[in-house]
Amino acid sequence: MKHIGFLLLLLSSMVLAACSSDDDESVESSNGRKLRQLTIAEVPVTKDAPTSKKVKMTDNSSSLDALWTKDDMVTYFNVSSFSQVTMDYGKLTAASSTSTSMFQGSVNCKTGDRVALLYPAKNPILSGKDRGKFSISLDGQKGTLEDIAEHFHYVYGVAEVTSVTDQTATATIDNMQSLLAVCKFSFTDGSEAIPVKTLTVNFYDNEYAFLPIGYSLTAMFTPTADVSSLVLAYAGPETWDETELSVTLDNETSEGVFVALFPYSPTGYMHFTVTNSSGTYKGMAKASLKAGRYYPASLKLTRQ
Repeated sequence: MKHIGFLLLLLSSMVLAACSSDDDESVESSNGRKLRQLTIAEVPVTKDAPTSKKVKMTDNSSSLDALWTKDDMVTYFNVSSFSQVTMDYGKLTAASSTSTSMFQGSVNCKTGDRVALLYPAKNPILSGKDRGKFSISLDGQKGTLEDIAEHFHYVYGVAEVTSVTDQTATATIDNMQSLLAVCKFSFTDGSEAIPVKTLTVNFYDNEYAFLPIGYSLTAMFTPTADVSSLVLAYAGPETWDETELSVTLDNETSEGVFVALFPYSPTGYMHFTVTNSSGTYKGMAKASLKAGRYYPASLKLTRQ
């Protein structure tokens, strides 16, 4: 199998569903919203998508397989009810450990509401200029598939509440959209594999210069009812200072390092530094990453 820079392999779209609420009120408001138990049946996790914190995963070189685990949680955010004074959000829970699972939870909703879903579950920002947005961080990665699945493989979708009773509601959802790219990096010196204890990633200003400009560790995501135009907002490179994406493994390995990365490259050139028990290695590659894709890539580095 050839690798030219990064091997681009399409990561299958994910499908999820659910809905819930943090509102303790059970009295119906004047607009028809009230706390209801919402159920989404047959929520599938398709192949090629790491999604569960206890997921059974195998690395098939070109794809990642996954299953839901009972009690996995997604965050819901009612896009339709969000206003300067209202924010309905909370958690939905998987009912079984299968490739398709029911998700259930309570949400302040009415028929026709658009309810955004985000996995892994995390709370939105509650105040200030970014109120109602989610801060997505790549910091603290451990380089394993299990860690990616639990903490860093962000996916997003929007469910529509299709019917309600006094106490219950049902909804449907289209395919979830991945927010990040997932990479599996392995390294050689041209002939021998390079074991990795710590991997550091920076952008470089261009193909020939030697000026690292860091790596943005966070991005801001705004829930929207339109899943066809999802956007992550990044701070400008001038604000990164000397920040960089650093992945430290529990055990040194030459079997590959899994990393979640933003689908964002201000220059197109990424610099890699690997340290292990025998020394430090560096190299650079041209990168064009897209959300929802899996990139197994073998890169050549030079010992320093």
